[in-house]
Amino acid sequence: MAFLWITETIPMAVTALIPVVLYPVFSVMKSEEICKEYLSDTNFVFFGSMLMAIGVETTKLHERVALRILMTTGSNSRWLLLGFQIATAFISMWISNTATTALVLPMALLLLGFQIATAFISMWISNTATTALVLPMALSVICELDYCRRRQENPSEIIIKRPIGDINFEKIPSHDRNLYKALLLSICFGSSIGGTGTIVGTGPNLIMKNFVDKNNYGKVTFANWMIFAVPSMIFMLIFLWCWLQVLLIGFRRKTGEEQFDQMVSKVIKEKYDLLGPVKFSEKLIGVLFSIQVFLWFFRKPQIFPGWGDFFPDKYVTDATVAMSVSILLFVLPSKNPFDDKSGGKDFEPIVTWRDMHERFSWGTILLLGGGIAMAKGVEKSGLSDIMGEYLSSFSAMPEWAFILVACFLVTALTEFSSNIATASIFIPLVASVAKEHGTNALLYILPTTLSCSYAFALPAGTPPNAIVFSAGILKITDLLKAGLVLNVFGYMMVFLITHSYAPLIFNFQSLSLSDVYHENITVI
Repeated sequence: MAFLWITETIPMAVTALIPVVLYPVFSVMKSEEICKEYLSDTNFVFFGSMLMAIGVETTKLHERVALRILMTTGSNSRWLLLGFQIATAFISMWISNTATTALVLPMALLLLGFQIATAFISMWISNTATTALVLPMALSVICELDYCRRRQENPSEIIIKRPIGDINFEKIPSHDRNLYKALLLSICFGSSIGGTGTIVGTGPNLIMKNFVDKNNYGKVTFANWMIFAVPSMIFMLIFLWCWLQVLLIGFRRKTGEEQFDQMVSKVIKEKYDLLGPVKFSEKLIGVLFSIQVFLWFFRKPQIFPGWGDFFPDKYVTDATVAMSVSILLFVLPSKNPFDDKSGGKDFEPIVTWRDMHERFSWGTILLLGGGIAMAKGVEKSGLSDIMGEYLSSFSAMPEWAFILVACFLVTALTEFSSNIATASIFIPLVASVAKEHGTNALLYILPTTLSCSYAFALPAGTPPNAIVFSAGILKITDLLKAGLVLNVFGYMMVFLITHSYAPLIFNFQSLSLSDVYHENITVI
C-alpha cells in the first residue's frame, strides 16, 4: 500500500481499499473489523469538518474573512504576505489543507497578506480543502495585478485582461514575479502549518488521535492538542514570513513599490466590495462554526472539567459535535425567513444535497479510513512489534536522540509519500519502540505526528504543494529552496516543544507504555 500511495499507480482512494480485501484473506483481521475502521468515530470528525468546508465555500465566508484580513494588514507587500499566510492557516485549522489552498489561491495572488489567514483556516479545515479554497482567489488577484501593471506601463494602449495561463511570468519584472511566488508559497506552506494546529486540521492528527484512544496511551483532546501545537504553529508561521522576505522579497523598498502598493490596495478593495453586504447565510455559518469550535474545545479540555463530563465516558465524542452541526447545515435556511424580501420563496438550506453530491470528497474519507485501517493492521499483525524488536538497537539510544532520528526519517519520507500513509506506518512503529524503552508512547507519537505534516520541499509531498505548483508559476527549485530550510526549522521546532512544555501538558512520566500493556492484560 505504501508503495502504491507513493507511486500513485492507481488512485490513492482505491489503494486505501486494499486492506478490506487482503487483511481478511491473510487472516490479519476479520472483514467486519476492518470495515468498521473506514467509518470510525475519528472519520466522522473529519466528515463533519469537510461538510463545514462546503458550507463556508457555499456562502463565500472564507473570501470575506481573507479579504478583510488583507485590508487590515495593509497593501505593503510584506504585510500582505503576512495577511495571506494568516488567512490560509486559519482556514486550514478547520478544513482540509487541500481544500483551503484551492479556495484561497484565487485570492492569494490578489494580496501578499494571505499567509496568516491560510494557516488559521487550515487549523480547522483539512489542508487540502484549505488550499482549494484559497488558491482560486490568489490566482484571480495575480491576473488583476498583471492587468493593472500593464495598464500603467502602457497608458495609451488598449489593455485586455489575460487569464492566468496566458501570462508569461518570465517577462514580468523580477520584484513582481518574486512577490507572486511568495504569495503562492505562503498559501501551500501556511496551509500545511495551520493544519497542525487542531486535531481536525489534517489526516495524521486524526490517525494519531484514533490510535492513542484505541490503545489507551493517554488523553489527547481537542483542547490539550491545541495548547501543544498552536505555539509551534505560530513560530513556524513567523519564521515562514521572515524566510520568504529574505529569499524572495527583500527588506528594502524598491523603486515604484509605493505605486504597486496602491494598486494592490485598490484591487483588494474592489474584490471586497463585489461581495456586497454580509449575507444572512454568512452570519449563520459563522455562528455554527463558532459553536462547533466551542463545543470541541470545552468537551474535555483536561485542564478543567468540560461539558462532556456530564455524560458517561466515551458516549459523547468530537464526532457527536461534528455531526450535530453538520445536520444543522442541511436544516437551517440560507435566507432570513423573517425577512419580507424572502417571503414566498422556496426554502433552501445553507448546504443542499446537491452541494454535498458535487463537492464532497469521498476519496479523502476513504484515504483517511485506509490510513486508519493500515495502522490497525500493522498493530494487529504484530508487524509493529517485529519492527520494534528489529530496531532494538535504538533501545540503547537516549530518548531525545531517538526522537531526532524518528522525526528526521518521517520528515524525509513524507516528502515522497502521503502524510496519511507515513503516519499509518510510523505511529504504531514508534509506539513499539516506546514499549522497548518502557516510555510513555505519547513522547514518541506526538513529535512523529507533527513531522508528518512538514513536507515542504517537493510538489508530491502534500496536496497543497501540488495544487499550488499546478498553477504554473512556481518551479521545483522554488519549492526546494524555500521548503528545505522550512523543513530544518520545523524539525528543530518539534524537538524543542517536545522537550520543553509538552511534558507539562501530557505528563509523560505519569504513564509508561509497560503500565498500559499491564493494565490491558489485567482487564482481559
